[in-house]
Amino acid sequence: MGTTISFGIQKGGVGKTTTTAITSYLLSEMGYKTLAVDFDSQGNLTGMLTQRNIYDFTDHTVLQAVKEKDAAKYIHNVSENLDILPAEDFLALLPQYLHREYKGKPATVLRETLDPVKNSYDFILIDLPPNLGDHTINGLTASDYAVVMLQSEPFCYDALERYLEFLQGVKTNANDDLMLGGILTTMLDSRATLDNSILDQAKEDYGDLLFASVIKRRSRIKEFTIEGIQNRLKNDQVALEPYKKFIEELIHRVN
Repeated sequence: MGTTISFGIQKGGVGKTTTTAITSYLLSEMGYKTLAVDFDSQGNLTGMLTQRNIYDFTDHTVLQAVKEKDAAKYIHNVSENLDILPAEDFLALLPQYLHREYKGKPATVLRETLDPVKNSYDFILIDLPPNLGDHTINGLTASDYAVVMLQSEPFCYDALERYLEFLQGVKTNANDDLMLGGILTTMLDSRATLDNSILDQAKEDYGDLLFASVIKRRSRIKEFTIEGIQNRLKNDQVALEPYKKFIEELIHRVN
């Protein structure tokens, strides 16, 4: 059975989507059958991995999959080992559906949607939105492991403790099996004193919960969001190397 891992924190612009996309891409390149689940109504994971307009997938997205509890029908192939369950902005209507129409437990609908296809994949990676609402609760309830994102800036660091408390709440109330995969530091500007001091503080406060891998700011990573992820040139390989190290750690932790 595949391992389901979500990427999240209640703060936007911290590298959740980029990390989910690149991790999905690299796992598939390593030969792991991987499903990327876009559970953010912005649809950025969908756009980054498919290089298509997210509205190409209207009525064929994770929202329809959840309503029908049929993920297989709405999965789209990206490459040999990589599939995606896409999203577009109508996913924002999920809470309305859960609390007005859905008859089951609101927290478990994504898990119930993904369970039938879980055996078909080595990894299922869920990109969560930057909030603590129904989308995030569902994503964490469907997950075996949670990777928490830490951008090395004050607001994100302040959000970290609250997100870890939120994870514990989901574990207590909805998903006994949820484990913390670790805290991944992203978008580090190694030239900035503040970034380094936040990383040092996180190491002091959270110790081994932090991945040793650190994702630094690189212009090539930004270009991947527009051009799609590539691994041809030396510049690509330099940008991807920290993610490869992160994946080595992640696989070790989840195994």
